[in-house]
Amino acid sequence: MWFMVSTATQSARRRRLRLINPRSPLSTITMPEIIRRMTFSRRALFMPLNLAICAAVVPEGWDAEIVDENVTDSPHVPQADGVDAVGIGAMTTQARRAYELADAYRALGVPVILGGIHPSALPDEALAHATIVCKGDAESTLPRALRDLADLLDARERGGQTAPESPVKRLYDWREGPEAPIATPRKDLLRASDYLVFNPIQTTRGCPHGCTFCTTPAIFGRKFRQRDIGEIVAEMRQAKEAFNTRVFIFSDDDVAGNHKWALELFEAIRPLNVRWASQCDILIAGNDRLLAAMRDSGCLGVILGLESPKAGTLREAGKRYVNADEYLRRIRKIHSYGISIWGSFIFGFDTDDWRDCMNAVRFAQKARLCMSCYPILTPYPGTQVFAQYESEGRLLTREWDRYNGATVVFRPRQMTIPQLRHAQMAAFHEFYRPASAWARLGVWPIKRNSWLANVAIHRGLTYYYSRRGRPLPRFADYLEPDAEARILRSLGESTKG
Repeated sequence: MWFMVSTATQSARRRRLRLINPRSPLSTITMPEIIRRMTFSRRALFMPLNLAICAAVVPEGWDAEIVDENVTDSPHVPQADGVDAVGIGAMTTQARRAYELADAYRALGVPVILGGIHPSALPDEALAHATIVCKGDAESTLPRALRDLADLLDARERGGQTAPESPVKRLYDWREGPEAPIATPRKDLLRASDYLVFNPIQTTRGCPHGCTFCTTPAIFGRKFRQRDIGEIVAEMRQAKEAFNTRVFIFSDDDVAGNHKWALELFEAIRPLNVRWASQCDILIAGNDRLLAAMRDSGCLGVILGLESPKAGTLREAGKRYVNADEYLRRIRKIHSYGISIWGSFIFGFDTDDWRDCMNAVRFAQKARLCMSCYPILTPYPGTQVFAQYESEGRLLTREWDRYNGATVVFRPRQMTIPQLRHAQMAAFHEFYRPASAWARLGVWPIKRNSWLANVAIHRGLTYYYSRRGRPLPRFADYLEPDAEARILRSLGESTKG
């Protein structure tokens, strides 16, 4: 589904830019038939904020449209139907499809611009499929690329096939031009009913920390930027008026990475009388004034990247700003302000065996986290982990579809691949089983949304395994005499040979 918007222009002929969000393989991992029922028949969880921002910064003389393959019944078919350029944004899991689309459009003679996390991490790889690669922020790169491309196209139309001294560069790097402010996205290019979260708000960009597994410092360094607070408030107010939005997701890596600025933001949005959630670091526990401002401005909960309750794993992950033995105290401090916590733990670091994975779940239960997730360590291109595993010859594949947090794409040090996969699924099963939910969530005060989410996830898991005739995974499986066979049966793999 695509929609189109026009902007004023002084040029003789308007140019047309098609922005494409490639289909994500993650939709096949999350059991779409279950997710569709859980999300009120929405076609996708999040609107493509990256492309909505790209559309907002197109220069004069260009019209923009968005094609989102994740909300269509069939894949997009490239056509040279009057389009002057195509822009494709890609995370690593989308790279294969992004390259397919880019190659097809270039075969039609249409210039292609690739951007996003994956092309920014591997620009040389992306350039094999693109006319232009935009590395880093769209606000600082895309307007320059489109202006130069328009000059080239105008010159070709005036004077033949090639223009002398083409102004177009192959790579536009955000660090080489003036820094541009975070833009307000063009949401009128998309249909709200297609998305569960149609009004994500980006308030900051970047992260002040340097975790070894994270793409944010890998692509943007540790520079932390904040958006104009007045623009944030205006976007939220407009969403309330136009879409009756009362609950917002701040789509940041660390919304409170700068405590002073975050205090100003939360005080500014307090009069809006909304609810919100976001991701931040656990250091907020040391600032009572900040926690009070979060609560008073409507904070429902935060996602904390805890990674592990084990000190050695935190050191390996590069989380030098916090000690594991402080986790429980800090979590209880955040809870004391009525803020719920969704913890994220990563399985598969070199210091981890299956018992460490089990201990992470036990910690999450003891900390009474309302939600928790357990992705498998993924060495995304551009990260320190990727560089390390590549140099050690431990990467098993460059099939980017498999870089999804659910597939093991490297050779683990202390577990077999089936053991690591089993640990992930055992963690989800044991954390979300009814007895665990009861102990964590209790009865009073009623945590309605958390209960609904916990029950839905548990039902989804039991449905998934029962439909396939496979036993539910347990950490106790590792202690059985036939542990290997039990694990393989739960994974749905043959025990022969």
